[in-house]
Amino acid sequence: MRKYIFAAICLFFGAAAGAQELKEYMTDPLGVSLSLEGSNLDVSVDLNIEELLVKNNTLVTLTPVLINGEDSTSLSTVGFYGRRRWFWYQRNENRVPDAFKEFSVREKDIPQTWSWKESLPFEEWMNGSTLALRRQVYGCCNEVRYEDMVDLGHFVQYIPKFIFITPEYETVKSRHVEGRAYVDFPLSKTVIYPDYRDNQREIGKILASIDTLKRDSDIEIKSLSIKGFASPEGPYDNNTRLAKGRTEALKTYVSNLYSFSDNFITTSFESENWEGLREFVASSSVPHKAEILDIIDHSQRDPDTKEWLIKSRYPEDYAFIYKSCYAGLRRSDYFIDYTIRNYTDVDEIESVFFKSPGKLSLYELFTLSSKYEPGSPEFEKVFDVAVTLYPDNEIANINAAGSALKAGRLAKAEEYLLKAGDSAHTDYLWAILKWLSGDRYAALRFFEKAQEAGIPEAGDAIAKINASSR
Repeated sequence: MRKYIFAAICLFFGAAAGAQELKEYMTDPLGVSLSLEGSNLDVSVDLNIEELLVKNNTLVTLTPVLINGEDSTSLSTVGFYGRRRWFWYQRNENRVPDAFKEFSVREKDIPQTWSWKESLPFEEWMNGSTLALRRQVYGCCNEVRYEDMVDLGHFVQYIPKFIFITPEYETVKSRHVEGRAYVDFPLSKTVIYPDYRDNQREIGKILASIDTLKRDSDIEIKSLSIKGFASPEGPYDNNTRLAKGRTEALKTYVSNLYSFSDNFITTSFESENWEGLREFVASSSVPHKAEILDIIDHSQRDPDTKEWLIKSRYPEDYAFIYKSCYAGLRRSDYFIDYTIRNYTDVDEIESVFFKSPGKLSLYELFTLSSKYEPGSPEFEKVFDVAVTLYPDNEIANINAAGSALKAGRLAKAEEYLLKAGDSAHTDYLWAILKWLSGDRYAALRFFEKAQEAGIPEAGDAIAKINASSR
């Protein structure tokens, strides 16, 4: 992360009378450093207090303060006590101001230097802020006799403008749910027996998917398709009969439970599931894996010949495959198409977001983000959820990367950008990432690429970065 190191400067004092008295409490900064590290501003102050003189009855406090207009935040306060005041506070602990209890140093124990190293959650107002040292001298009754504020340095980090892409509006929000059921049939039969083996649970997968969608008033189911598969053992013609008949039986069973239109359920079948067999063999450790895969992949051989060759040439491998795999090849894949109504009111979108975010389109999620302050946790969450729901969508990844960059989550931003494709917007965000990471050369290279592709903000960034380096 790029560091912003400020050279040591000598302190000077304000009002003549106060300045004269404060000379007794001399401090000189040895070094001041402010650096943006991800989402934190790291502040380091090394102060020479070798000549700090504290009278018997005096308390001197030193506090670094980050200030920008009406906004400010303080680092820890250290209090240096004169001998008499130290013992008085020891006897009257309840009279010690709360702000001075963190660090308390007796006059005789004052070291040559004092250091602050603190990490502050970065907020937008800190960009352009001043780091000052507040010195206060307390007399009796905790009365502040003298006080001054002296500049130690300034933090200026140019942050390029963040841009987000509005996703395309979906006129019809078409979605689908898919699954796989392993419905068992008695040998060579095409009639469904719901209580046979594990059929209740397997058929229940399809019914549960339908019922979940039907219960939601925002959803309209459009169609259900079922594809049946048979395994390769036995004659191909018989397996064709079984795959087709069993798929039709499942369609009829499901149709009888609902009042769907005649064309609502469509079916298809695959006589023998050679693709599934190949996947199993390829991932297995059978001794003759390569030879069996060669037989499966031989396009000139008919299915019955392929199975006979595997079975006759490699009987032990075939026995293992048959026992471990064939039952799983007999399955029914189902695919339910449905639509979700569109949401336009941002408050309704927010309500859906917290209950069922999967019902929202990218456009609706983008609409919701406008309700929140950029960089806020709510703003970040919207884009994180969006990229979770649409992990391969380039716009979702671009906007999630921008949100992460704005929050200082550089590693997460890079993760999103790697899936954001190759576009001018992606180059622009890569440029911001490199800039915030302290790689000025790479940042300018990406900004120039984005500018050539038509991103006007990239030109502004180039001009300001070049100006800041003069």
